Amino acid sequence: MKSRRVQIGGVIVCMSLLLVLVAGCVAPAPATQAPAPTQAAPVATAAPAATTAPAAKPVKVALILPGRADDVSWNQAAYDGMQRAVKSAKVPVELKVVEQVYDPVSIEPALRDYAQQGYDLIVGHGFQFQEPIIKVAPEFPKAHFAIGTGYKVAENVGVYDVKMEQGGYLAGIIAGYLTQTKLIWAVGGVDVSEIHRGHVAFMQGVKSVNPDAKVVNNFVGDFNDLAGAKEAALSQMKAGADIVWQSGDGIGIAVLGACKEQGKLCFGNIAEQTSLAPDSVISSFVYDWAPVFGQMIDEIGANQFGNKHYWIEFANKGVSFAFNDAVKSKIPAEALTKFEATQKQFEAGTLDLGDLDSVKLEE
Repeated sequence: MKSRRVQIGGVIVCMSLLLVLVAGCVAPAPATQAPAPTQAAPVATAAPAATTAPAAKPVKVALILPGRADDVSWNQAAYDGMQRAVKSAKVPVELKVVEQVYDPVSIEPALRDYAQQGYDLIVGHGFQFQEPIIKVAPEFPKAHFAIGTGYKVAENVGVYDVKMEQGGYLAGIIAGYLTQTKLIWAVGGVDVSEIHRGHVAFMQGVKSVNPDAKVVNNFVGDFNDLAGAKEAALSQMKAGADIVWQSGDGIGIAVLGACKEQGKLCFGNIAEQTSLAPDSVISSFVYDWAPVFGQMIDEIGANQFGNKHYWIEFANKGVSFAFNDAVKSKIPAEALTKFEATQKQFEAGTLDLGDLDSVKLEE
């Protein structure tokens, strides 16, 4: 607290009068001033300062990424989402971010390390973390583990996932209207659930507006095989594919590069990817993991975490589309109207695409 010393010359009577006037000008605290979030508003007299409740213990969170946090894709979406979740959490959070833990041999030691350090929430951002987490979690019952896009849960294990099918279906609508050759290509890294669902829904979206169009599906078999992905992309473009849907972390970057080189239209996925191919990206299906990361952090503080799936979707604003203004003018008004009406159905939960995991994809 800063103090101000006022020196006044003159007679004692004047000094006393001045002190009275000053005291009368000091205003009380406004009646509408909000109390501290963790304290109840006083009824009669304020509680003594000595009885103030101690600060809440921070929730320690370790976010383990299989790649770089600035990859403009899978890892960056998690990094950015976690930063937003930490800022908006109802409890204080201490965050540790670890990058490039991709090899399954390295995953299990990393999980054990952070569990032994007393981290409350350990997030493995990828399907490859599932089996190591399911193995390690029972050994650390006081720790909480989260698997990115897995399907196995346990008492102290939760799975967070994205309804990629919603983005795939909407992108398919746009692709069905835009294709000139009626040959469209969809490529993924590995044929795991969320990517499979996205591809099936993309095909359904195309067929809903252009039944004669053909959608060819490929899976590279690895999320980081950039060379293989680019080679496959160039091959499909040579065969006549003029629209591309890609989903698969690093391989998506390579596919966007091929689209840029060949002047083909494509979709960004996971993050806003227009900058990677400014004249080719139609729109990007953008993930925001903050809703589920924030929910998990708050549930740990309330002892409610685990044994469940956490989803990002249009309904909780965990996903969105970002159109590229340079390309959007090429999209027919009818297509945009159909797109917007369908997105509203997803937001309201009135459009169910069915069991997409059971649909076989033909390459």
